[in-house]
Formats: sequence, C-alpha cells, structure tokens
Amino acid sequence: MSDWLIFVLFFLSGISTFFVASRLAVFGDAVKEKSRASSAFMGAIIGIAISLPELTSSVTAIIIDSPDLAVGNLIGSNLFNIMGLAIFDIVYRRYQILTHATVESKLYGWLVIFMTLIVMLGLTLSLPTQIYHISYTAIATILIYFIGSKLINDRTEYKGRKVKREDKNKKYSEYTYKQVLFHFIVSAVLIMIIGSVLTITAERISAITGIGASFIGAFLVAISTSLPDAVSVGTALKLRNFNLGISSLLGSNAFNLMILAITDLMYFRGNLLQGSSPANLLTAGASILFILLIIISITRRKAKAWNYLWPSFLIIVTYFVTTYLVFQIK
Repeated sequence: MSDWLIFVLFFLSGISTFFVASRLAVFGDAVKEKSRASSAFMGAIIGIAISLPELTSSVTAIIIDSPDLAVGNLIGSNLFNIMGLAIFDIVYRRYQILTHATVESKLYGWLVIFMTLIVMLGLTLSLPTQIYHISYTAIATILIYFIGSKLINDRTEYKGRKVKREDKNKKYSEYTYKQVLFHFIVSAVLIMIIGSVLTITAERISAITGIGASFIGAFLVAISTSLPDAVSVGTALKLRNFNLGISSLLGSNAFNLMILAITDLMYFRGNLLQGSSPANLLTAGASILFILLIIISITRRKAKAWNYLWPSFLIIVTYFVTTYLVFQIK
C-alpha cells in the first residue's frame, strides 16, 4: 500500500470516528430510553460503547505489538480531554463553569490522579509479574477504579435519594425499539472497524515518518478518539449543565485508565507499560498537573475574570509544550 494512501486512510478514519461515535452516543441514549433493562445496566453498556474508540484503538495496538500506541492513546486522550475543558472554560468564562462543579467532580479528579500515579509507577519501576503475565500496576489500577467509583457513586446516590424523579419527555418516539437497537449495534461494529484502521495506519505513519509511536498515539490517535467526548461535554455546557459536563469528562478519564489496565491484561508478550516509551511518563505527569489545576479552579470561589482563568490558560500552554517535548523524544 502506497504511503499517501496510508495518510488518507488515517485522516478519513479519524473523521469517521467523530461522526460514528456521535451516532453511537445518540442511539445508545435511545436504547436506554426504550429498554426495559435497569438504568444502571444500560448506563454501563452505553458507557462502554461510547469508549469503544479508545478501547478498540488500544486493543488493536497490542495485537500489532505496538505498546507505545496503546499506552500513548489512552494517556494522551486524558491530556486532550482536560485541554478541551480548559478551552470550554475560556469560551464560557462569564459563567466561570468550574466553580459550578460539585465535590463529586473534585473526587473524580483525585481518583484520576491516583490512578495516573499507579500508571507512572508501572512506567518507571521494573516490578515482577508473578501472576501469569499480569502486572501489579494493572491490578491496582482496576481495584482503585472500582473502589473509588463506588464510593463516589454511593455518595451521589445518598444525596439524591430525596429528590423526586419526574418522567422526561420521550425524545425518540419516532423510532421503534428494534430500530434504535439496530442502529446502536451497527454503529458499535463500525466504530470497532474504524478504530482498528486508525491504529494500524497510525503505526504505519510512525514507521514512514520516523516519528515516535508515543507521539502518534498520545496526540494524533488520542485526539481522533477523544473528539466524541469533547462534543458530549460541549453539548452539556451549552445547555448550562456545567457540573454534568465536568463530571462526565473526569469520569471518562478514569475509565480510560481502567481501559489501559484491561489492555495490559490482554498483552501476553510481557509488561505493557515497561514495553512503552518514557515519553508516556511525560504525558502522564502533564495530565496530573492538568487535573490539579482543574481542582484548584473547582475549589476556589468566583474571582475576577483574569484571576479565574489563569489555570485554564496554563493548561493550554502546557499542552502544546508537552506536545513539542514528546515529539522530540524518539
């Protein structure tokens, strides 16, 4: 296959990821509305489906034995997500959106930080893998995710028990259950195919250009797979549902790290994190800094415009500095 065709396929698959994943989210919501299954069960299924771009790309990366792409994609997605939130914070500066976030959003931020620290330990320490091929960092990451998420969700559920739920207007009355389920399944299959094409072409681009796979994964693939999340958060913010947008994005970052741990479980050639580039350590460290800056903005009270916005400006500048530094690491 010629080099120019590789670039065309990568570009087209990146655009397709955005549109197909957006449809997946819409029809996932429709299935949830029309399904008789419990809301919690359908919420979990839809959450997994919306994360299929990241999941499929990383699984494909380990199939073609490219640990840098697998790790860089998921950590880079977290970096891009927070940078996107910083941009939204500037766009909606008159509302000072981060001051509307609840303590649950801040707790999700700390959860992401702890999980990222575990990943950084896995990138730096040569720990033995005595439980088959599974690393201790993968086990710790999964445990922290489920324990942390349960504690945060229990807190949210307890606070919301006395809130009376009202029936919402049906948004998908023009579709039957079979129609929305069909569209949902087709979109899920398409996103898995597109995610695989995206990752395979990204690996070829890395070989053609000589650019490190860590950079390709952390920025090019990560941006492509994270665009649907950005659209979802942007829609929530546009509807002035600030806390929903912030909490869903931080929750998505935590789930990305859990996907990284699952990818590690599926990598039978050794320790996934140990097989990836040190450049991923820089990306992970930057993502922790970003989350800390977001927590600062969530914690403090409303301030004057420029005093309020400095964390978001710092996040955006640091994102591009990190991009340059990772690009320099081969």
